[in-house]
Amino acid sequence: MTIHNLAKASGISYAVISKLERNRTNPALGTLMQLAKALGTTATELVAMAENHTNETKHEERYTTHGFLFRKVSYNNVDILSGQAKKGSRLSRPEVHENDTEIVFVTEGKIRLSLAIGDRVLSTGDSIQFDALFAHTYEALSDCEIMIIHVRKGKRF
Repeated sequence: MTIHNLAKASGISYAVISKLERNRTNPALGTLMQLAKALGTTATELVAMAENHTNETKHEERYTTHGFLFRKVSYNNVDILSGQAKKGSRLSRPEVHENDTEIVFVTEGKIRLSLAIGDRVLSTGDSIQFDALFAHTYEALSDCEIMIIHVRKGKRF
């Protein structure tokens, strides 16, 4: 989106947006709210994006739970887990979830994912996305490797 398009969509002058872009002025809350609305987000999310580092390096955390070995990295709004399990391992840990969307990608093997809407069997190359607040259980139907991504959503209420 160009400055001209943003100015038109937000009702804020081109000159003000240009000054903001060059860090020549600080916006009032009303200005932030107008910009956020034009960009399809909230003022809170807009400020959070501005506060984020342009890059951040982390080292994995490793842990084992219920027969699953995980390697995990966490950032502001996302957790990325690489997991391995032997056939027969079962995992259900609802206490670790916040207001998350969970994405599971099976990179090797086969798992059963039990969800409130029924069981899903996923094999190598399969993936699924669901609301992590609802009860779910992983069962390794063979030795397997999976990727799990937790993406935190905005407030529900």
